[in-house]
Amino acid sequence: MRQNKKLGQCFLKDKNIVKKAINAANINKNDIVLEIGLGKGILTKELAKRCKKVIVIELDKKLEIFWDEIIKEYHNIEIIWNDALKVNLKELGFNKVVANLPYQISSPVTFKLLDCDFEVAVLMYQYEFAKRMGAPSGTKEYGRLSVSVQYRAVVDYVCKVSPSAFSPKPKVDSAIVKLTKKNEPIHNIDNWEFFDGFNRALFQHRNKNTKKALIHSAHEINMDRDKLKELLNSNEIMEFNDLLGKKVYMLSLKEIGVLCNNLYKIINKSK
Repeated sequence: MRQNKKLGQCFLKDKNIVKKAINAANINKNDIVLEIGLGKGILTKELAKRCKKVIVIELDKKLEIFWDEIIKEYHNIEIIWNDALKVNLKELGFNKVVANLPYQISSPVTFKLLDCDFEVAVLMYQYEFAKRMGAPSGTKEYGRLSVSVQYRAVVDYVCKVSPSAFSPKPKVDSAIVKLTKKNEPIHNIDNWEFFDGFNRALFQHRNKNTKKALIHSAHEINMDRDKLKELLNSNEIMEFNDLLGKKVYMLSLKEIGVLCNNLYKIINKSK
């Protein structure tokens, strides 16, 4: 059958890559594993051999021909025919995730997963996206994605994957990344919605100093630009002037959390 280009389908065919993903997740007989994207079922079958249950989410009903064959042999698999972005993942009760994600939904699916309670997620990404996820501060890849993911999970690079591992071959290299959910963040965040807006504001201007970046994108934290400028020049935030003077991409994860929480408190106090 022809893959659906609109859904970004590139089916994994390399069994060695499948084994690397499963080994990275350390799958055992007690695990309930979520897989997003059925493909031809090569990953699904290997998961079913090793875990208690596999829950697959798949949008494309044309893949039923593969599903029908899979369930003749394996009976510990449940499939949800739906868009993963529309499914309430928190209700599914999985403790691990192993998936070859369609690249165009990599970001929204990742953040949806990070809102769930799980142990480990081993996921396939476009190589450049994977590099940005795990990038440390001070590097050219470090950005909003790096901060948002690393606050919620430990990011481990498993391996690079060549286009030849897929059918059809994508035009880019891929990578397997392991996300281990953190029980506690690097720095406790007072308000995650504000934190996400704060990061958007910062990294829209990653080469500016932090104060200028925040003022230029004040709308991302629902602030009037002049009002935010006034607050950032006030005595209340003077002790953080060193951080406000740093270029955005040089801020550490903890520094971003500290600055975010204190600005959140000052803004609420001023209302």
